[in-house]
Amino acid sequence: MIRIARPFAFALALLTATASGVPGTDTVVLRDGDRISGRIVAKGTRRIRLQTPYGLLAIPRDRIEKIVREDGSEELLRHALPSPSPPPLPLRLVVVVTGASFWQAWDPKTAPADASLRLEVRLDGKPAAYFIDSVLDPEDIPGAMVNTFSFTPDSLAFVPVPPAELAAPVIEPGRISFELRLPVDQAGPRNLWLAYQVNDGSAAKPSWRDLAGSTAEIVLRAEAEARVGLRQDRDRMEFSGFGKRRMKNVDTFRVVASPE
Repeated sequence: MIRIARPFAFALALLTATASGVPGTDTVVLRDGDRISGRIVAKGTRRIRLQTPYGLLAIPRDRIEKIVREDGSEELLRHALPSPSPPPLPLRLVVVVTGASFWQAWDPKTAPADASLRLEVRLDGKPAAYFIDSVLDPEDIPGAMVNTFSFTPDSLAFVPVPPAELAAPVIEPGRISFELRLPVDQAGPRNLWLAYQVNDGSAAKPSWRDLAGSTAEIVLRAEAEARVGLRQDRDRMEFSGFGKRRMKNVDTFRVVASPE
């Protein structure tokens, strides 16, 4: 008897090329479809030893699909590979906005370079997402430059801050909701801050300033979404240099965030 002392891949290529038609007691069918004929002389936990007309071959069990006996019976050796663990589900934070819309009005002569409005979402003082409305609404106050913050898709740009993910807002009668998805390592108590902002700079070099905001203590959990209501009332507004009135930082719009 001659033992083949070459690497398995080379020996397997040689044997499958020449031994598939050689009569034998057993036929080993590999996962790639190759077949090797011979007689099994040993079956270990990791390898099966097959005596072929060309030598003894040790075949790893995890490369074998099945063994076909001379009488036609089959022995399946392929074990189902363990299913990969599904990735952990992200944490979910849902904010539900109700009440009045936030807006700003300016005299066209003294209007800012960029009349965009922004809603910023922060967690523990770090930005997590932005909503930016850059579309003016002149019909709201004739003769004025007006921007009424809108969550409609044609007016709004929503920008998540990685690693957070942000779903498009859902608009329903009397309420607007949006969902923020966060990695599981951010589970636990968090401070949520939501603030409407105005741009004191330009579109190219923005300088955002909070006008109306509110904070809420939340707990992010993997097993349940955290829900926060954002109630908006006309209790604080900035109405700058419009017509004969020159009022700034007039308290006429208020937002209140609270866990649901």
